[in-house]
Amino acid sequence: MSTLRMILPEPGSEAVENAFLERLRAKMLAGTSNLMVAVEAVRAKYGKERMEVLRRAFAEAAAESGRERAQSSKDNSLRAFCTMIEKACIGSHEWEKVEDSDDRQTYRFTRCMWAEAFKECGASDIGFQLFCSTDAAIASAFNPAIRYSRTRNLMKGDDCCNHVFYLKK
Repeated sequence: MSTLRMILPEPGSEAVENAFLERLRAKMLAGTSNLMVAVEAVRAKYGKERMEVLRRAFAEAAAESGRERAQSSKDNSLRAFCTMIEKACIGSHEWEKVEDSDDRQTYRFTRCMWAEAFKECGASDIGFQLFCSTDAAIASAFNPAIRYSRTRNLMKGDDCCNHVFYLKK
């Protein structure tokens, strides 16, 4: 479970947190809607097969982010990577950590505001291709020994995302 109060310098009320999260949700929805305009323009001009170009571009951007985060971190361990992911998801996601060891971290995410935004735009398939498919890229770019798997996905309509980050043996 996540709450913004976990990262705020001073505790805030639940009402303030809810107001902030509603604003965040609105901004994410607007961003998703704008992205869909661009995706539809690409589809109209170049056809559906060009989605692979967009997917690769998003995956490379995620990998670059993983490399930059690893370079700025003093620790590129699996735990450090997962701590970074948890901090990035505070407020916009809800989860529970299922397994917590040095070589394996597993999560059950039950809320993702990105999945909600793409679903509201009727574009969960695009959300999966451009957002969810980057999870492995950012992990391995942060540390080449980190692997990733998932068999359930909120963006695809499942009841959760079951993220598994583990070290290559």
